[in-house]
Amino acid sequence: MTEAEIIAALSEAARDVLDPETGLNVVDMGLILKVGYAAEDRRAEILMTFTTPGCPSGDIMVFGLEQRLAMVEGVESVAVEVTFDEPWSPDWITPEGRAALGWR
Repeated sequence: MTEAEIIAALSEAARDVLDPETGLNVVDMGLILKVGYAAEDRRAEILMTFTTPGCPSGDIMVFGLEQRLAMVEGVESVAVEVTFDEPWSPDWITPEGRAALGWR
């Protein structure tokens, strides 16, 4: 697979990881800020945030991403970085996520 195909596969695989508090996947919740791939190390690189710095489900979501993304073809390791440089906003929830939550 090409690097672009692996990044696309990583983005899709991240949809399998749920935010346990909402039941939405972390992508539709707007928690995934960047998906990358370091080809020389075969490492998936994820930059993400949580809804709050004290999110009680943060460790669960990071673990879920590490486990699920490690299953993607071409990936040997996963690095998840959590940032709060820009506070999460409900505006980051995708239209699909809003529909699943019953929001307009």
